[in-house]
Amino acid sequence: MVSNEERASRRAALTAAVDRPIVLMGNGDRPRNLPMVPLPFRQDSNFLYYTGCAEPGAAAILEGDRCTLFLHAPDAADALWHGPTLSVSARAGALGCDAGRPENELAASVAAVVNKGAIATLAVADSARTQLASWWSGRALAFGEQHGDDDLVDAIIAQRRVKSAAELDELREAAHHSAAAHVAVARAARPGVSEQGLAALFEGVLAARGCVPGYGTILSRRGEVLHNRGHAGILAAGDLLLVDGGGEVASGYTADITRTWPIGGRLQGRKRAAYEAILAAQAAAIDRCRAGVRYRAVHDDASRVLARFLRDEGVLRCDEDEALATGAHGVFYPHGTGHLIGLDVHDLEHFGDLPSYPRDQARPTQFGTRFLRLDLPLETGWVVTVEPGLYAVPEIIHDEALRRELGDRVDWAKAEEWIGFGGIRIEDDVAVTDGAAEVLSFQTPKTLAELDTLVGAGPSVAERLGVIGF
Repeated sequence: MVSNEERASRRAALTAAVDRPIVLMGNGDRPRNLPMVPLPFRQDSNFLYYTGCAEPGAAAILEGDRCTLFLHAPDAADALWHGPTLSVSARAGALGCDAGRPENELAASVAAVVNKGAIATLAVADSARTQLASWWSGRALAFGEQHGDDDLVDAIIAQRRVKSAAELDELREAAHHSAAAHVAVARAARPGVSEQGLAALFEGVLAARGCVPGYGTILSRRGEVLHNRGHAGILAAGDLLLVDGGGEVASGYTADITRTWPIGGRLQGRKRAAYEAILAAQAAAIDRCRAGVRYRAVHDDASRVLARFLRDEGVLRCDEDEALATGAHGVFYPHGTGHLIGLDVHDLEHFGDLPSYPRDQARPTQFGTRFLRLDLPLETGWVVTVEPGLYAVPEIIHDEALRRELGDRVDWAKAEEWIGFGGIRIEDDVAVTDGAAEVLSFQTPKTLAELDTLVGAGPSVAERLGVIGF
């Protein structure tokens, strides 16, 4: 559990790195269709990191070593509709903040700070809150585009990339609960079962364990559609069910785990060989997740294993080095091997590539590497995903421009034979330590021996959810 003392230390380090007062905005409730019906609320991750406050409409002013938290003050009707609420000062004190003020005093308090000089602030996902921050700071802000003051952004990135012991415990807990959801789905996955039912089971197990999904659950027999969030399919024998999902614990930290389950029997033939190659690629990549190793090298090691497999299958006509140099392996492995993870599934990615690339380095433009989400030397305390995969995407295999670019490095006729294969991805969350990497998500099964005895061997979705006979 992240303590108030740890958050106070974070704030002190942040204000020491930024030479002026900081205004942090939290997200507010946003209506879905009626003003009284809000969208599911999630606090801004930077705000959560520095305050621990998950209340809608909150804000904070950081001056020196002092934090003033602005919160909704309960009115007389609140007790009727929402139950009793502690006072603003009591709620702020419980979070270790120096003072609590009603949210309607925020504008005047910011004005008083601004009268003393410039302030530093950030954009958040809530556009109305960002507009206020922009007006007060006198600088253009747009979430995901114009982030805020450079020194503030750089200081936050430097802090949040390195996970403390308490944060690692939160990530281990998220991975533990997520493993239970993945296993429940694997045991219930069999021909005739709907993706929708399995998705309900996955998220129901998370809810039973006090978690919410950390992102939109990907659960599909169409694994070649990388971010396929539809659940309209019915499983058939021979399908590959790709499940990419993770639970977010109460503190906001999430897991990001992918497994691919064979439906109706053991993996056989090409699918079994591909699975073994992906597992070997992941093992090679995880072994490279050490302090000082550039993440591009992690990606390249995974890619080299997969390129060798594709060459042995006759799909590639070039060796691994040429495949990586030209991006030929990307025909079946078009994405990067992983990304940072923490309070967000793609941690800090609302700052674009700033947390993931040197400021003077742009992403590669070559096919096969342009979706690489991280290219920095790894540091102790960073947590990354490692998620190699193979996918037969008809639109890629039939892409005329790509065929001209790669030429006879690819046997296109053999590539076409893979259409209908679907997709396989294996993903784990990995902490960089002073020695060998720690796989935080080790409890989610992935070996072939485990798959052979696990998939389809347990209670059905209806039995797990207790809805038989209804």
